[in-house]
Amino acid sequence: MNSIPDQKPYEKTKLFLRRHGLILFFTYLWSGVLVLVGLAAFYFSRDFLILAFGINGPVLAQFLLTVYFLVIWQVLFKGLADYYLDTWIVTDHRVLEIHQIGLFKRDISELRLGKIQDVSVKIEGMMPTFFNYGDVIIQTAGVVQEFKFLEVPNPQKIKDDILRLHDNFMKEHPEGKEIHE
Repeated sequence: MNSIPDQKPYEKTKLFLRRHGLILFFTYLWSGVLVLVGLAAFYFSRDFLILAFGINGPVLAQFLLTVYFLVIWQVLFKGLADYYLDTWIVTDHRVLEIHQIGLFKRDISELRLGKIQDVSVKIEGMMPTFFNYGDVIIQTAGVVQEFKFLEVPNPQKIKDDILRLHDNFMKEHPEGKEIHE
């Protein structure tokens, strides 16, 4: 499976989550629409650019189209990187939220299962309801007061799994402290 930051030898991964695959599909779909818009603009503006700029019109149009495609490529790459690198990991002892911010910054937050106070689910809109994805929000008493699993599939099942893991952890560790040595 995937590696977990600072994984303990006694710790077992229970959930490894990413956003719903539909989010990635819509990222690609939106980029495809923008490519078609750029090609249409290039095709319909060639004659205008020849009239406005003479012989350099097609060269200018090609340059602008190239820059436009580079911007779309960067947006598409960032969307793919965000989808793939934003992960949430739930083990039998803790919850990890790994959030990619831009291309060169990553934020990793950790929550011990004993610190969980409440877990809720938020599903808003027709698409999330129809395709069963939404946000799982974990309330805690720690420094980071909310952990949000954004646009994950089957959020109700994930909530139930986290609460079950929390209950099991509290049964094994009544004071919420890890004692394994």
